[in-house]
Amino acid sequence: MERKKRFGKAKIQTNEKELIQINYFKKNKPIIIFLVKFFIIFAILEFTIISIDLSFLTNLITSIIGVFLKIPYAKNTLFVNSTNFVITNSCTGLISLSILTAITLPLKRMVLEKRLLIILIGGALVLIANIPRIILVIYSGFFGFDTNFVHELTWFLMSGLIVVIWYYGLKLIQKEKDFSKLI
Repeated sequence: MERKKRFGKAKIQTNEKELIQINYFKKNKPIIIFLVKFFIIFAILEFTIISIDLSFLTNLITSIIGVFLKIPYAKNTLFVNSTNFVITNSCTGLISLSILTAITLPLKRMVLEKRLLIILIGGALVLIANIPRIILVIYSGFFGFDTNFVHELTWFLMSGLIVVIWYYGLKLIQKEKDFSKLI
C-alpha cells in the first residue's frame, strides 16, 4: 500500500511540474518569441557584415583615424610603432548597429516607420561614436595599455550606448512608458 501511495504522489508532483513549465512558457511566451526573433535577426546581420566586402568603409575609417592621429596607414591598416592595427568589418560599428536593429525590429504595437527611425538615428549615432572608440583603442597603445583590453572595454561601453539609444528612442519616438507592451 505504501508503494502505491508513493507512486501516486510522484505522478501528481510530475504533473504539477509539467503544469508549472507550461504556465511558465505561456507567461513568458512574448519574451521568448522576442528573443528568438532577436537572435535570428542578429545572426543574419552579423553573418552578412562579416561576409561582404566593406573595404570602402574600413579604408575610410582607417584614413580618418590615420589623419586624426597623424600616423601612417595604407588601405585598412594603421602602422603604430611596431604594431599594425587592421580595421576589419567588425570594427566598422555595423555589428553594434545590428544589435540595435535586432532589438528594435521585433517590437510589436509599433509602426515600422518608427522602428526604422530609431534604427536610422541610433545607427548614425553608433557609427559616429565608433570612430572615437577606435581612436581610443589605438591611442591607448601609445601609453602602453593593453589594446585588447581597451578594445573589449570600449565595446561593452558601446553596447551600453546601444541600450541607451534604444530606451530613449522608444520613449521619445514611440512615447511608450511600459516597454512590456511592445514585446
